[in-house]
Amino acid sequence: MSSLQSLAAAVLYILPAYVANGSPVVGVKLIGRKTPIDRGARAWDGRRVLGDGKTFEGLIIGLTMGTLTGIAISSIISPSLYRSLIEPFLLSLGAMLGDILGSFIKRRLGLQRGQPAPPMDQLGFAVFALLLAFSLYGVPAWADLLTIIALLTVTAFLHVGTNFLAYLVGLKPEPY
Repeated sequence: MSSLQSLAAAVLYILPAYVANGSPVVGVKLIGRKTPIDRGARAWDGRRVLGDGKTFEGLIIGLTMGTLTGIAISSIISPSLYRSLIEPFLLSLGAMLGDILGSFIKRRLGLQRGQPAPPMDQLGFAVFALLLAFSLYGVPAWADLLTIIALLTVTAFLHVGTNFLAYLVGLKPEPY
């Protein structure tokens, strides 16, 4: 498999995580309901545990849309990409857990919702998604160090670009 083919397989593989990470912004806006996961609780430092940006609705939307994306990829585009239909769910779950952990860390650092924390904002969800899926299914054939580095680079640029687009169309109050 060439480097370009490996990168294409990697991007297709992680697409459920991308969708899981991005769909809550749109979904929560559409349904108009936001129930914070932390229910307003404060940590030992007096700051919110996660903040208003991490909601039960967003979690459910992210898990559902990411998993459905993986099922669609497996059914329509590449039946052998995932080793089980559970794998897209794990990628989606890893993305959501990585994003939630990122919010927890940002609150501990005193950063408010929406404040940037590069590269955690751009890569945390992807790293967690890959770690969770790889820990249960092993490393896929396309995954070598160069491909993972290229994938994370693509992910960072896509994340910045899609966030700016979400800002331009009014889905996010800040462009990052």
